[in-house]
This record gives sequence, C-alpha cells and structure tokens, in this order.
Amino acid sequence: MSGPRFFLRVLFALALLGAACAEALEVKQVLWGFDGKVVPGRFNIVSVLVANPGGTAFDGAMTLAPTMGFGGPRGAAYVQPVFIGPQSARWVQFEPFIGSGIEEFSLVWGRGAKERETFDRQLPTGPPSCVWLVDTNDALSRPGAFKAFPDQLFPTTVSATDGLDAVILDYVPRWEPARREAFLDWLRRGGTVHLVQGANGEMPVFTDTLAVLNGDGEITRVGAGQVVRHRLARAELRPETLTARGFPARELQKPQNNPVVNNFEETLYQRLASLTRPNVSWWLLNSLTFLYIALIGPVAWRLARRLDFRWAIAGFLGVVALFGLAFSIVGRRGYGESQTVHSLSIARSLGGARWDVTQWLSAFATSSGEYTLTHAAPANLYATSSNDDAARGQILSGKDGKFLAEIPLYSSRVFTHRGVMQGDDLGVTVEKWETKSDGQGWILQTLSFKIGPGFPGEVQDVSVRFRNSIYALEKIGDRYELKDGKGVLLANFFTRDKLQPLTYGFNYYGNNTTTPPDRLREVLPLLQAHALGAGEITPQITERLLPTNQLQLLIAAPAPAGFHMQGKGFGHENGVVLYVQDIFQP
Repeated sequence: MSGPRFFLRVLFALALLGAACAEALEVKQVLWGFDGKVVPGRFNIVSVLVANPGGTAFDGAMTLAPTMGFGGPRGAAYVQPVFIGPQSARWVQFEPFIGSGIEEFSLVWGRGAKERETFDRQLPTGPPSCVWLVDTNDALSRPGAFKAFPDQLFPTTVSATDGLDAVILDYVPRWEPARREAFLDWLRRGGTVHLVQGANGEMPVFTDTLAVLNGDGEITRVGAGQVVRHRLARAELRPETLTARGFPARELQKPQNNPVVNNFEETLYQRLASLTRPNVSWWLLNSLTFLYIALIGPVAWRLARRLDFRWAIAGFLGVVALFGLAFSIVGRRGYGESQTVHSLSIARSLGGARWDVTQWLSAFATSSGEYTLTHAAPANLYATSSNDDAARGQILSGKDGKFLAEIPLYSSRVFTHRGVMQGDDLGVTVEKWETKSDGQGWILQTLSFKIGPGFPGEVQDVSVRFRNSIYALEKIGDRYELKDGKGVLLANFFTRDKLQPLTYGFNYYGNNTTTPPDRLREVLPLLQAHALGAGEITPQITERLLPTNQLQLLIAAPAPAGFHMQGKGFGHENGVVLYVQDIFQP
C-alpha cells in the first residue's frame, strides 16, 4: 500500500474513533430547578446526568448555550470543565439566569451534530419550591407527598438557591463543607426547614455546623430563616398539613393589569447602558462628514482632471486616511475617557458583614478586546442580557467564577452578577420597638435603633417594612427613629405613577444636568419594589406577611469596595446598593 494512501486511511480511522468517543456521551436525565420547574427572573440550577458508556474518558468542556431560532447563539455561554471516566456517569450542574420570556438552551460538548442536546423553548415555570431532600444512596429514603430532590445536587453557593423556598428533612445529609455552608446561608437568608421523624421514629440530630437545626421548641429561628419541627412520620406530612400550620406553598401570579415592568433586568440594563454612551460632538461629526463627501466627490473629480493620476490617487488616499483618523477621534469619545463601571445592587444580610448580593452592571471599555471580569466572592454567578444577540463571551460560574466578555471599542457590556461578598456591617441595635393594633391590623408605633461604627457614612434613604407597610426613618444623633410614625401601604407606596417614569420616562441617551451617581440613585424605588416583591413588576411571586415581631430594614448607600467589579483597566465604579436586613424584636 502506498504511503499517502495508508496515511489517509489512518487519519480517517482516527477521525472515526474520535467521533465515536465524542458521540458516546449520553444525556440520561435533566432536572430543571429543584422540582422540575424554573423560577423566571432568577438564577436557576439545571442538573444534567451525563453517561459515558465508551471505553475512553471524556476530559473537556460542556457548554450550556442560550440560543435563538435554529440553534443560533445568543449572548454569553455557560461553560463547565468536565471529566467523565469510561463506562461511568456523573451529574453536571449549571446556574443559568432564566428571564421572563421563552428560553432555549443547547448543551454542547463537541462540534458534531450528535454532540449536543437542545432543550425545549418553553421551560416549565413555577414559584420557589418546597422539596423533600433525599439520599439517593439510601434505599429506605422516601419523599412522601412532595417532590424529591437529591441532596448531592444541593448547590455549593447560596447564590444558586433562588428557586428554593423550603426543604423537608428526616435524616442528616452527608455534605462536604461547601454544601453545608450554602445550605446554612440559604436558611439564614430566609429559608424554611421542616423536620419530621425518620425511619426510626426519631427526629434527626445534627452535628458540626448543622447543629443549629437542633432544638426543643416547635420553631427555632436561624437568622431570617426558621426550623419547624413536626412530630409526624414522613407519610403523615402532606402539602395540606403545611398549609394548615401556616406554611402555604408560594404561587407564581399573573398580573391583573399590564405590568409597569415586564422585564426587570432589561429595564436596569437600559438605564445602566445610557450612563456610558459615547459623548459625541455631533455638530463637528456632521461638519466633517459633509466636508469629507465634498473632498472625495466633486473636489477629487475636478483635481483628477487637472493633476497627474498618481498625484490624484495619492491625494485621495491621503484624504481617506486623514478623515479616518479624524472620525475615530471625534466619534469615539466615552465617559471621562476612562474605563468605568456602573452598578445597582440588592444585598441581603447573611449575618455580620456577609451579604448575598445581586448586581446589575455596565462595564464601559475604551479599548476593544476580551476582558476577564470577576468579583471578590468565593463563588460567582453571571448572566448576560437576553437581548444580547451579537456580543460573545463565556461564563465560568462557581468557585473563582468569572465572565470572559468581548467588549468592542468605546462601548459597554451589561450583565448580572450574584455572589456572597463582604460589605458594611450595619451593627444595628434595637433600643425601642412598640406596635399596636388599630382594629384593621398591626402598625409600628415606635422604633429606635442605634447604629454601629460600620454603618454606611453616606446614605440616601433609610426605611423599614413592617407587615405590609413601609415607614420612613430619620437620623437623630447616632440613632434612627420613625420620621412621622405613619406607614404607607406597599400598594400605595409603589404606584404606577411612581415606577413608570423610571422605566419609560427617562432620557435614554443620558441627562447632562445630573451626574451618573445621581441617575443611579433615581432607580432606588425600582430596587425597593423588586426586593420587597411589591409593585406591578413581573414575575409576581406571593410573599408571606411578616410576623409582628419582624421587620425589614432597607438602607440605600454607595456600594462598598468589597462589592466592586475587578477587571484589567477598570479602576473606577459608581455603585448604589440597597441593603436588606431582617430584624427581630428583642
């Protein structure tokens, strides 16, 4: 056999072998969220059981890519490095952001047609779920009347638990430290744990950091969350049992009227992007355009008839080069001639100076290229705009997560970030708290609390939510007290007239009469409404009424350095953060 022919056959055999190895991967199971549904407008988990029945290990990247019609890419893709040994299987988990519209994703692990799996465009949606945690290695583990969720798939960061409302436990999970910490952070942030008797008829007894779940009473508070003990066997606990005991399932509601905000993320993205639009001298740019057309048109034609053709060509090329440079200088002017970041954040307390932060950001670049954007958090989640069809990038979520973003010259990239970060320690100490019933409900009569040294020095607004009303506070010395003692119902506080101008009424191309920090602070009512689940903003998820011994403290302040984005060349950030801290009556 001739050498070239033998070489071609070897290459063909290797190609077939490579294709066989790549195509050997099989998607066995896909679990969206915690109960088979996703919560719109939030980060969700999707767990994929991938099998490798072949004899060669797979060591590469799996990509969950948002797509549009016919599988075309849309925005940045979620990437996970994956190793699957031969004849084995493993779960691969992604944390995509699911918008309020129809979503389509493709799972890709190669270039071939059989090396991808496309998920339906119409994902099942629902409210944050209540699931029964189960140990898949325990044959006796049963979920009862609730959806089962394998404890091994519990996220390793609280930032990925937005789709979870409550869990039911009848045993002690064998979690590594990262999952234990994520579970406890979820509980401290406001989660609910329902404990029932195990197979031995006894309540589970927890050790190590999970020992905070132990207790003698019916309800134990852990941060803003609670642990509820039901002296029932697993078969006796049903959804109607929880409803009767004051823990009804949450609902995803359809707005009765046309909502003020159809897509919260896109609304904030437009506001952020408008802050860093190039400041172009249009009169000069238009003058240069007319002059350029005149020079390369009639002027060039007349000179070409009088001069040597070589001089005419040289002059023509010189004019093109000169005006090209002029257009680049005049037309590419940006905010402050420096790379700048603008951010809006909602931070929920996890205790002390630790905060579970959701951020909406705009990164403005003065030079084109691929930027590595990240934050100082143990684990980072990122997402890009659902309308970001052209921009490319990769999102590597989880531990040391980062966003590899392609940003063109003198333009901005908008995106969302989630992570647990270090911020201000509010150090709030309640000194006086009195409530009363006015016959129609409970109202806050007196409130006074002392602030600590870590309290933000510059604040825009301080208020509290009590029951279904919001109260303004004022600073008196080193204390904050009720401003006028009168609360405003949430429905009356977040009216259409108040929210609508923030979504459709602002100047999209910027307002030169106010600074970017001022224009960021204008969006505060939208952040408050989103954080409290109030106002006509989709999606609408039922919120439980706060008990009379709980209130939520809302503080708007400049974003601390611990919340700032990190990236080469980005040394300046304008940010506003809305702190949300649950406080209980002493």
